Amino acid sequence: MTIDSEFGVEISSEQFSERFLALHKQLFASTEFVFDDVTTHIYTPPKGTYQVDHSFFHDGDQWHLYHITGDLKKSDAYVECMASGDWEGAARNTVEPGIGHAVGNSLFDLRYIELLELQSLGDFDMITRSNGWVFSFEGRYGMLYGVRGRDGYVGFSLMWSTDLKNWMPGDSNPIFGPPSWAKPGATCKDVHIVEHEGVFLLYYITANKNGYCCVALNSTSDWVEFQDHGCVFESAPMLRGTMGIESVSVFPRNHIWHMFFTYGPGLWHAVSPTPMQFVHSRGSSYNVGTGFYCLGPFHATEIIEEASGKWWLTTDRKEETRRLNRQAGRLCYRGSYADEKTLEEGLYLSSIRWDGDQPLLERPRPT
Repeated sequence: MTIDSEFGVEISSEQFSERFLALHKQLFASTEFVFDDVTTHIYTPPKGTYQVDHSFFHDGDQWHLYHITGDLKKSDAYVECMASGDWEGAARNTVEPGIGHAVGNSLFDLRYIELLELQSLGDFDMITRSNGWVFSFEGRYGMLYGVRGRDGYVGFSLMWSTDLKNWMPGDSNPIFGPPSWAKPGATCKDVHIVEHEGVFLLYYITANKNGYCCVALNSTSDWVEFQDHGCVFESAPMLRGTMGIESVSVFPRNHIWHMFFTYGPGLWHAVSPTPMQFVHSRGSSYNVGTGFYCLGPFHATEIIEEASGKWWLTTDRKEETRRLNRQAGRLCYRGSYADEKTLEEGLYLSSIRWDGDQPLLERPRPT
């Protein structure tokens, strides 16, 4: 299976340039959103646990929320073990022992039902198994999830189910790790899956050999063979907020592609005529130089489109808390419990109203 650089392009360069210019002008007349003005709290994980990177799946009747969870009070010991290469110690003190699972008839009534505490399949996933993304394929459900193991290995494994209750591992785990062009020891996590024209596009996070944070892209049509499309977006590490790029959401809307990601002090947005590359130079074939901009202090976000046409943003409060800590001159260094504990609050929701290609966040009302 191969796809070329024109895959998913449904708009001419002139049409895209016109729409990008309209968006650019809108951004000059608007500013970042204030967290408390546009969000409502909708979900709290069980006491003593947390919720962060997550995904949603609708089975035709109910919403399923899958999220990273664990005991954040282990954070300091876990970070120390990982930094020293004590893989057994990191496994004992893991903050990601499995995948939290909640369900609800709507996004406003999610209730926690279980921890998917997956069995380790080898050294490659001895430390963490977390952050699942569910999809439908040929009459059954698949879940692609993140793994972390000995010697700093990070990557993805796959499991299958016929009922969203009982899961069996795939035949070839882990199915992929960092690409050949990645920096040795680079991360490989935070997958986002979008199906388009019978092809599954797998966006995930890594770093290239120059140390730049990258959104990488794999694709598959059969979940057996995978095609590496390289880096579709890159940027230098941030020194405030989230250091690397995380929580990428990519989707087509009205013939252009949107990419949202959390990075540094919050959530960012970019648009493109193609799912294969985001941010174009002025010398590109699309006759316009694109970029990206910040929407506000949101973290570990997902973008959801309901069958009814409603759009939602989900987020936690971590980046807003970091903003307040910086404002107060309070040191809560990244990865420490003091920095992470806001995640125990759980999930917040914002509704999205589109003005052309600009997403406008608003505080939602239950329906």
